[in-house]
Amino acid sequence: MPELEACGQMCDGAPMGSESKRAAPRAPIEIKVEYKRMNSFVSDFTKDIGRDGLFVRSEEPLAVGTECYFTLEIPRLPDPITLAGVVKRVVPSGGEEEAGMGIGFKFKDEQERSALATAVDNLMVEHLGEALFNRLASLRKRPGAAR
Repeated sequence: MPELEACGQMCDGAPMGSESKRAAPRAPIEIKVEYKRMNSFVSDFTKDIGRDGLFVRSEEPLAVGTECYFTLEIPRLPDPITLAGVVKRVVPSGGEEEAGMGIGFKFKDEQERSALATAVDNLMVEHLGEALFNRLASLRKRPGAAR
């Protein structure tokens, strides 16, 4: 695997109704993310987050296919979480959509995947409420839902 560039952002930025391409639904939650671009560290904010990735607002997104490390400062967790990811989608600045990049998470093991899933689920309940979280969670469980 090529050396991972340090980065931080949220995955895919597709509208909330476009859950069919995702393994897990996303919620519009803003979280500070930090990553390295060239020789400097950058802080941006997520547009949405889910168990499988996030979308980071950025006027200068990394290129599709870039592998990176990013750090998420998740409220109520004592320490930031650092994860590997790969840029899956880029929305350039100057268009109708908000500029940024979609990042797909790359977990080192099932324990890391489970820990992040729990943190994301807790964020969704806190920001969206139990009823909406349960509706979004049911999208993951539907037969034929994207995985």
